[in-house]
Amino acid sequence: MREIEPTKIKQMRTFLLENLNRLYPTPIQVRTLFKVLVGFDENYDKSLMAKDLAYLKQKCYVEYVDDQIGGAPNFDYKFVGLTAEGKEIAERTQTDPALEI
Repeated sequence: MREIEPTKIKQMRTFLLENLNRLYPTPIQVRTLFKVLVGFDENYDKSLMAKDLAYLKQKCYVEYVDDQIGGAPNFDYKFVGLTAEGKEIAERTQTDPALEI
């Protein structure tokens, strides 16, 4: 298992929030968002994205909007959206020391 620099983790999580902010309040399908992120870093993989989204979901910055209607059959087909708290972090009107680089 490869070691990932903490700075890179923070950078990708911030980039993820910024991309969701561009579409706010509209959610985006995980597989589409992954294509955007892998364009930024070709070494980024879906297992890292799943971990990043799980972390951001625990912080209440993102939500899987399809969970409200029963959920998608697998991770690629889930729809993720930014919450109000996530929007504040993405726009930097609030700060989260865990995401500061």
